[in-house]
Amino acid sequence: MLIGSNIIYREKVSSTNELAAEMLAGKTVVEGTVIYAGEQCKGKGQRGNEWVSEAGKNLTVSIILYPGFLEADQQFMISKVISLSIAGFLDAYSDAISIKWPNDIYHKDDKIAGILIENSLEGNKIQNCIVGAGININQVNYPPEISNPVSLNIINKREYDIADILAEFCKTCDKWYSRLREGQLDYINKQYRSRLYRLNVASDFITPEGPVRGRIRGVDRFGRIKIDKGNGNTIVYGFREIEFTG
Repeated sequence: MLIGSNIIYREKVSSTNELAAEMLAGKTVVEGTVIYAGEQCKGKGQRGNEWVSEAGKNLTVSIILYPGFLEADQQFMISKVISLSIAGFLDAYSDAISIKWPNDIYHKDDKIAGILIENSLEGNKIQNCIVGAGININQVNYPPEISNPVSLNIINKREYDIADILAEFCKTCDKWYSRLREGQLDYINKQYRSRLYRLNVASDFITPEGPVRGRIRGVDRFGRIKIDKGNGNTIVYGFREIEFTG
């Protein structure tokens, strides 16, 4: 097993992604190394947001990968396999798990996990990749500014052993990353599309041109979301060009 063969634990860090970056800057780190923290003081989320996690309650990790077999324009494939890894791992604990494009994992209409992937490119190849993941496990109380959080504890009314959770998570990640390394791109693409949150369901979005009502049809090879506005009019949007409103 590649992912999880080397696990580094820190009781408290500012951010596991920052620690992973420092390690990569200082020396070669074994691929598949997982950095796991009991507490993150300044956990990083997408769009510069902070990932809020109560100490000792959740799974907050970063994984170091060297996906040099991927071209730079294929980097969203990493997001796909990590999303599928988290969704597949959570399937064992609950149903109604989906992938909310581009980087959140949902249980029904609530957020249970988030992903932050930071790639370093060399030419047209990915030199290294830091995969940050936060999964809500045992936390039940959240700050009021977080609108729709959920955890396994809230869903199933029980606490979980974080060490056991980490082992299962690494095993699932390793399985999906192996599929990527083996070139199973068509399979990954189909599975990712099938698990998209609100796929083919009429939804409201905010876009640069204003409010839009449409249906998600999938993503393109660059990771941009495809929105069908009706009458055969499908538009693609990048990561910061669209957001859900309902």
